[in-house]
Order: sequence, then structure tokens, then C-alpha cells
Amino acid sequence: MQENGLKKIVMSKVTHTPELVQIEGIKGFGSCEYCSSVHGAEASILRAIGEALSYDELICYSSFAFKTGIHRDLCPSAGHPACGYSCLDSKMGSLPWKLKCFTAFPWGEQRTEEERRAFEADVCNAVRESIDLGIPVHYGSEEDGLIIGYADDGRRWWCIHPYHKSGGEPFWFDESDGFACGGDKWPWNIIVWNEPKKAEDLADNMELTVNALRRAVDMWHCTDKIDDVYFTGDSAYEHWLNWLRGCNSRSDAANKAGMQGNGWCFCVLNHCRNIAAEWLEAKANDFDMYARMQLLLAADNYRFLSDSCLKGLDSTWQITPTSGDFDKWTTEMRGEQIRRLESARTYDRLAITAIENALGKLD
Repeated sequence: MQENGLKKIVMSKVTHTPELVQIEGIKGFGSCEYCSSVHGAEASILRAIGEALSYDELICYSSFAFKTGIHRDLCPSAGHPACGYSCLDSKMGSLPWKLKCFTAFPWGEQRTEEERRAFEADVCNAVRESIDLGIPVHYGSEEDGLIIGYADDGRRWWCIHPYHKSGGEPFWFDESDGFACGGDKWPWNIIVWNEPKKAEDLADNMELTVNALRRAVDMWHCTDKIDDVYFTGDSAYEHWLNWLRGCNSRSDAANKAGMQGNGWCFCVLNHCRNIAAEWLEAKANDFDMYARMQLLLAADNYRFLSDSCLKGLDSTWQITPTSGDFDKWTTEMRGEQIRRLESARTYDRLAITAIENALGKLD
């Protein structure tokens, strides 16, 4: 047992040199491998500490796998689980460990200089203790990564992040930039995994599954524009399709500004529904005959949805280029995306109807 009472149960090896203390063997991930960097960071920690819960399960339990989100101006933030309809809180019950979050939001709690120094000292101590135990630390702002090592008694962090060389190369946090943060900035959140939950505190699998499905239905029917900029579910499809149809009458500047969000959200949609199909197919066996058949029907429709997004393409990005290729983004390409998105909307509707039918037998 360690001094803090946490048994070291992880498989990872921690190496110590005068320059760096680090956890060996932690694999990074790219932004398209795990479109949700939040869940990707959690899945990486779970793998490091020997827990079986996967990324696919995390995004399904959180309902992110069922989310369609779009920003009013096609900002790519709509493809994040925290933006718009939040798909973060509901997953907390699925995690088998207790977490402690240190929040340093730039718009949040205002601290005196003395309070700030004490806060930063607490964070650095927590990072050092976690790494010493072989447990990576989850950090992030717009997108999330992992602290896998430290120097200077925990005051410098050795990290991996999906937006730094696709997670393939560790770096010092204070020498990075962009979504990986860095410089003199602090992450908005630093999350330390404290200890395993007791058996009696672990969530019931069926309850997690049913809650995820109920949130999927709620998201689909959500008509509120969240934070006045985010559309969800069927409303998201409506706004998205109208935005694409209006490209020919909109300024080039406005179209360019939305291209990254258009492409990213289309990529996320395909990514999520493909995972939702596999998950529902597996979970259907936990239900009685009628509900099982309805969930299998929903799974089929999600698989058809993913196929319709990607059919004939190596990547969804082939028809949704970024602004650097604005001149190559033709009316024909937009028309093709509209056709695929309309098809996806139809399959999404059918899947949600089947989920509603399954849930109706449980009430």
C-alpha cells in the first residue's frame, strides 16, 4: 500500500532519471481515432490501470455516440461532448474510479496571488503523486490530453495530446501551443484519478444503458438552442442542411469560416454512429425479446447511417474539405454531402423510433 492508502494496481512501469520521471508504455491517440478527446484520455487511463472499460463504451454510456450537434455558424466545437447538449455528466457513473478535478477556467473563480500559488502547488503535488503511482493525469482545455511524466518535483509536465503530432510524440507542456496548451497558460481542468470505487458504489450496467438510451431520445427531440448557438438532434440536421443549401448565396468568407466545423461534425457523426451500432447490438442481449428486436433494429439503422456517410469514400473529409481547399469545394461536393446528410437524418429518425419503442416496454 502507498502512503495515501491507494494500492498500486497498475501495470505501467514508472522510470526515474534526474531529468524526468515518466510512465512507460502509454500510447497516445489521434483526433480521428478518438473523436472525443475527453473520452479518449479516460480510455487511455483505464487501459493503463488495467480496467476493461473501453472508449466505445464510454462514448455510448455518456450518450455522445448518439449526439448530433451543430453550431449556428458551423464552429467545430459542436463536435465536442461538452459543447451544446453536454455528454459528460452522465458518464461519470460508468467510471470505476473516483476522480478529483482541479479547475482553472480562465473565466472561473478569481484567486488572489497567494491563493493561485497554493492552488498550483496542490496541482503539482497531485500530478507528481499520480505519476509516481503509475496513473496518468487527465488534462485539457478545448481538447484533452494526458500528463505521463514530470520534472522539477511535479512543476513541469511531460504530456501526450491528440493535437500534438497526433498523440505520437511526448512533449513538455510549457513548450507546446494550440489545443495542447502550453507556455504560461494553465489547462482549464486537471483531473486526478484518486482510487477505485467500492463494489457497492459501482453503477449497474442496465441502469447505465437505459439512461444512455433515454438521453439519446431526449437529445434527438431537443428543440432548445443551447447557449443560443448550439442545435441538437433533429434540429441540428435542419440547421446544418439549411447552411449547406445556402452556401451558393453566402459570402466566401462565411463559407470558409464554417468549413472546418462542417467537415469535423460530419466526421464525428460517422465515427459515433458506427460505434453506437456495435454497442447496441451487444447490449440488446440484456433485454427481453421485443426490446431486443427494437435495439437490433436501431443498431442496423445506425450502421446504415454510417455506411451512407462513408459509401465510396476513403474518408468523410473527401467531400468536406477545410478552408485551405476552398477552391476545390464545389457545388457538386456540397450536393453530395447534402444527399448523404439527408439519408443519415432518415436513419437517425428510424433508430430513435426503435429506441423509443424499446424504452416504452420498460416504463
